[in-house]
Amino acid sequence: MGADSEMVVGPEARPALGRGVALVLALRPKQWVKNGLVLLPFVFSVNVAWRPDDLAQVPGLLLRLALLFLAFCAVSSASYLLNDLMDRDADRQHPVKRRRPIASGQVGTPAALAAMAVLALGGLAVMTALDLRLGAVGVAYLGINASYSLGAKNLVLIDVFSVASGYVIRVAAGAVAIGVDPSPWLYATTAAGALFIVLGRRYAEVRLAGGEAARQRSVLRHYAGPFIGQLLNISAATAWMSYTLYTVEAANLPQNHTMLLTVPFVTFGLFRYLYLLNTSQEAEAPEQLMVRDLPLAASVLAWIGVSALVLLLDR
Repeated sequence: MGADSEMVVGPEARPALGRGVALVLALRPKQWVKNGLVLLPFVFSVNVAWRPDDLAQVPGLLLRLALLFLAFCAVSSASYLLNDLMDRDADRQHPVKRRRPIASGQVGTPAALAAMAVLALGGLAVMTALDLRLGAVGVAYLGINASYSLGAKNLVLIDVFSVASGYVIRVAAGAVAIGVDPSPWLYATTAAGALFIVLGRRYAEVRLAGGEAARQRSVLRHYAGPFIGQLLNISAATAWMSYTLYTVEAANLPQNHTMLLTVPFVTFGLFRYLYLLNTSQEAEAPEQLMVRDLPLAASVLAWIGVSALVLLLDR
């Protein structure tokens, strides 16, 4: 953790940036979109969180969710900083990750540690102020991510479940923040979808790294061969089935089952993502695929649009 943390890696490292800009990039703001999961319990709680006869409460609920979103941006970025500090040597062996601010030496260890402490404490303070239970959720989230960075990421399957748990925690936190009790199917669908995305990333890492996979991430040696493909297929089927059952079984969704109209968009999105995992050079970054791949982005927007229409018409 000494002088090596200040090393700039070769001619392919990111061009020199100002310290402030480099530190902001180290927070991985592109991944903050995942924190939008805190909104799901609100969106899918028609006639519960936002009742037609009591819309005056909606601004207050949205304010609480906005604060929770910012708090998760803070604690998640603190976790990213810890992970990048622990992974900086391995990241220097990766053709893309070597450009990360910490791996390239543009953000030093003292600055990263200071930012990590401020973000973690600030995020936890906001969560606790919103609800003591959210403070406990924040501590659990940071604990799981710390254990991941400190060693769980090297344990086959445990690494995947650790990352996927963060998605479910965000949804649960959103429910606590607005005082609703979502359908268990929402948690099941989130967990299945998260496993599909995380396993897809492992699949892409193995494919793109080839013989260098184990050097870039030691756990990848366990995902080589047919095993990762089997896991990916199972998780894709589970995600599709969970979502389909959710549209039918969830008490907070329209009882005429019109949410089934969104299933084709989810199906196309799953298939498109599988295609990109096998063809795209950016498959290791699912959050970028969803923005840069037009068909995938279109399926997401269509799902949002049709879901909103179905839910609004059911009011």
